[in-house]
Amino acid sequence: THNNSYPNYRMISTSKKYYLFFVLLISFITNLTVANAQVNMQAEIDSLSQVLSKSKEFEQKKVLLKALSNCYQNQGDWEGYEKVVQQMLLLQNEKTDSFYLAETYNKLGISNCCLGKNNEALDYFGKALEINLAMNMENIAANSYENLGIVHKDMGNYLQAANCQFKSLELRKGTNSPRIFNNYMKLSIIHELLDDTAKMDYYVNVAKSEMSKRDSVTPRNKTLFYNQLGEIYSNRGDNDSSIVCYRNVIRYATQICWSQGIAEGLGNIADIFYGEGQLDSAIVYHKKSLKLSQEISNSLSIAKEYLALAKLYNETGRYDSAMFFSNNSLQICNESDLLKEKSDALKFISQFYNSQNKYKQAYSYLQLHYAINDSIASSDVKNNVAELETKYETKVKEQRIELLTAENKLKNRGMWLFAAASVILLLSFVFGIFLFIRRKKENLQRQETLEQQLLRSQMNPHFLFNALGSIQNFMLKNETKRAAGYLNNFASLTRNILEHSDKEFVSVSDEIETLKSYMELEKMRLQNNFEFEIIYDKDLEIDFINIPPMLIQPFVENAIKHGLNDIDYMGLLELKFEDKGTALHIEIMDNGVGFGNKKSDKLKKHRSMSMGIFEQRRIVLAKRTKQAIGLEIENRGNIDSKQTGTLIKMKIPIIT
Repeated sequence: THNNSYPNYRMISTSKKYYLFFVLLISFITNLTVANAQVNMQAEIDSLSQVLSKSKEFEQKKVLLKALSNCYQNQGDWEGYEKVVQQMLLLQNEKTDSFYLAETYNKLGISNCCLGKNNEALDYFGKALEINLAMNMENIAANSYENLGIVHKDMGNYLQAANCQFKSLELRKGTNSPRIFNNYMKLSIIHELLDDTAKMDYYVNVAKSEMSKRDSVTPRNKTLFYNQLGEIYSNRGDNDSSIVCYRNVIRYATQICWSQGIAEGLGNIADIFYGEGQLDSAIVYHKKSLKLSQEISNSLSIAKEYLALAKLYNETGRYDSAMFFSNNSLQICNESDLLKEKSDALKFISQFYNSQNKYKQAYSYLQLHYAINDSIASSDVKNNVAELETKYETKVKEQRIELLTAENKLKNRGMWLFAAASVILLLSFVFGIFLFIRRKKENLQRQETLEQQLLRSQMNPHFLFNALGSIQNFMLKNETKRAAGYLNNFASLTRNILEHSDKEFVSVSDEIETLKSYMELEKMRLQNNFEFEIIYDKDLEIDFINIPPMLIQPFVENAIKHGLNDIDYMGLLELKFEDKGTALHIEIMDNGVGFGNKKSDKLKKHRSMSMGIFEQRRIVLAKRTKQAIGLEIENRGNIDSKQTGTLIKMKIPIIT
């Protein structure tokens, strides 16, 4: 069973023809931005090199060499980077600086990893880790563990990769590091490679939750998040949502001139073109991705792009080119110990020889493929990773118990000390007043939270009651298939509601998914007598904006139940979300009967219970957040006599 907590990014008003235009535009802007950045970077390198040549002080040389290495790294010039880092290593002959030596080893690990020298990378990252642990530099040691995990993942050593990420996560949790997000994303990738979809979904959700806790999310982290989310949508066949994610990958990577991120975004969009049969477009964008990957000498990306082009040329009948690129991919994999990519390349070459009736060669490559594939995706590896997760979770729980025990001891000791001091000092009276005021404030807050949960619990049964009535109606009419389909959709929606029942706020993406499920159910109940659209700007970050759950649903319910229920023409219900800086503006518009006419006279005598609950929730939320929720309800006929229906405008303060 898949976790369906991801939003559907497809916007009905957006046509696929704009995707290609957008990618062409992004490609042009990216090339221009990167070119300008390269010119500026080279000028900075020349300036730093000139100052370094005249420098004689140890500390100044340290700073200059580190700055130079960072410039070469951003530029993707690993040859220049290696030379500078070797100078950093030689600088230790003048004066030993353990912290600086560990940083130098870490930089050598990064360059060797990108150049495909994975065994050397493991050695350098291991040396950096040893120094950092000896110096009790936990945050920096966590970085070394994360880097080791990345190399082990590239080499197909998934158990070691997971172990390193858990060790990094354990150190970072102790200091509440903002890079905890990285560990969860790396763990999701490992489980994706192990074909464990449930665990992959779990870690992506945890990473998303971790990001939402932070005051701000860096463009690099957003690039990583959307790239992984795009892969999930792609694997599920949702190409529209996948392309939107990859557009965000390119956009955020371009902001920081991150060539590797741009290359991955272009390559992933090329894969979407390939899946939709647009082979020429796929070749163009895979070549763009390959060129960027070669410029920064990233072996893993180069191997993947070679194999992607081999598959495309095979599809278009250019067999010589297909073999050329597949052999290049296999060569890079052999040189860099990239087991997963090597397995894929061997499988393709085997299938290619099979199609050419060269069965002996096909069988030989297929045996090699199975041997590697069995070693990196065996049940033992999955079981060992699961055991590792269990050990980590158990250790975390034990640490919490120890912490609570220590806190209780401290509290008890503190109470005795306070009691003794209060007898001697008269300040106990002042302290007592302070405690009284504080507890009163906490009780008020707790009461408001309970009120909020109570109101939500009133709304959900009311909503569920309406849905169960629809299922009963189908069963009474003996429409068993429709009842079964409705019940299946209803179960999915109920699961979403239950997941959000204990949350004070949910992301806009989760709320959109719940609303969409609800409208699908109502559409079935009313025999498809209306359509609906959910519209929002592509730049609206619906994963990171939070709103109270089930706040919009009562208005959607009323629009369907009282506006579109008895009409004799095709109904339309539109939901529009727009970011206005400090507030999220939401419009709910239908073309139903509106209000103030004969058909809707009976509504004057009926005020929906859910609407009443909304008013109470609005008051409680205003007290809780110190921000008001705006609401306007208009008859569209009053605005334009040719229109019918109701327009509802809501303004909800943005909570990130």
